Amino acid sequence: MFQCVSARAAGMCALYVPYRETVDFMGELTTRGIDALPIPAEDERQRDHKDGRVPGLILRVFSSGRRSWYLRYRADGILRKAKIGDFPALSLAAARRKAESLRVEVRAGADPVRERMERREADTFGDLVDWYLEEHASKTLAPVTARENERILTGKDLAALRKLPATAVTDADVAKALDRIERRGAMTMINRTQTAISAVYTWATPRRRAGIVSNPVRGLPRRHNERGGIKRTLDESDIRQVFGAIDSIPGVPAWASTALWLILLTGQRPGEVLQAKWAHIDLERKMWKMPKGYRKRVRGQREAPPHDVPLSPLVVDILGKLPGRRTSYVFPSQSKRGHKNTNDLNQRVRRGLLKHLNMRTNGGDPPAKVEPFTPHDLRRTCSTRLHAAGVPRHVVEKTLGHVDSSVAAIYDQHAYWDERTDALNAWAERLRQIIRSGES
Repeated sequence: MFQCVSARAAGMCALYVPYRETVDFMGELTTRGIDALPIPAEDERQRDHKDGRVPGLILRVFSSGRRSWYLRYRADGILRKAKIGDFPALSLAAARRKAESLRVEVRAGADPVRERMERREADTFGDLVDWYLEEHASKTLAPVTARENERILTGKDLAALRKLPATAVTDADVAKALDRIERRGAMTMINRTQTAISAVYTWATPRRRAGIVSNPVRGLPRRHNERGGIKRTLDESDIRQVFGAIDSIPGVPAWASTALWLILLTGQRPGEVLQAKWAHIDLERKMWKMPKGYRKRVRGQREAPPHDVPLSPLVVDILGKLPGRRTSYVFPSQSKRGHKNTNDLNQRVRRGLLKHLNMRTNGGDPPAKVEPFTPHDLRRTCSTRLHAAGVPRHVVEKTLGHVDSSVAAIYDQHAYWDERTDALNAWAERLRQIIRSGES
């Protein structure tokens, strides 16, 4: 708590209140200090840092890396938080000037937040995006989905669209924004962007946020047919060619080959493998314990449940040979996430692994061609091989971590740990045999 020492200060005490303990005290913010602020963990989602110069001014840092300015104040006894802008688009000096200006208005009886709510029809699409990200995406979507939506909706491609009044946006405006993406050839991103914009209006329409009564994206046709991706499994010839040489192929670093091995051997999603933490892996007990909320949240789940994965001796051997555990992640990187991501791995497969395997050598005929595949296809391959080996479907589904919504599954809460362990151990041994069969 603090005490007022003058009449002017007394007026400020009526206006501003002490921050909650979740607000970090950073003294007077500096531009260099802002750049060095840590990114909160996914489970923390956001962290506030107050400015020691302008009372009420805070910088909120999100787990996605986005940083936004807010002014906290009281109006009619109610604590309010008005967004000022995003950093670095709005510099520290500009944020202070804007905050001081708002403070003057508040002392004169104004309430910026209430006034904004009362003139919703004037809100821009950018305002609606901020509302959607803070009130819906950050609270209800899976962390990875929320981050991706934020990246798309606040990126350069939609800069012009964000300036338009939210109620005035038409399908033609959205189409024009998608044109920018199409010109650079990012066809899949067109679909992702269209879906993200539609999600904002789908959320806003029933709630009448910013006066929205319809979704302008609903009738807009998709421009790019993704055909559901490649969706294939690797046969024994593919497996021999890929995994018989993967550890020595130029363009495929050790981390990428290790990740591909783990996806194939465990059947877990590429994203789950790449964000694995040493704290969750017990090599002695041969177990990978994914905590609640770690995995992809599927429809109908508020939060992904915990999931334990048996580790075969081959997986334990692979993990045991990795460098010392000086980082929390098994696959660390210098990115804001702190770990490698699926795009990194996809690029290594497409531009390093497949390119090398299918190239001609010494002017002769190329080896048997390996058709394109994605890291996720290795998860599908693991599932297919388990089924082919006679493993019961419910055990395979438990191994993959799929949600079974059938009536039988509701009453069957057995983990099938021993059955899953035996299945993955047998698959690892079969994989060894497939690779050895191609050795001369």
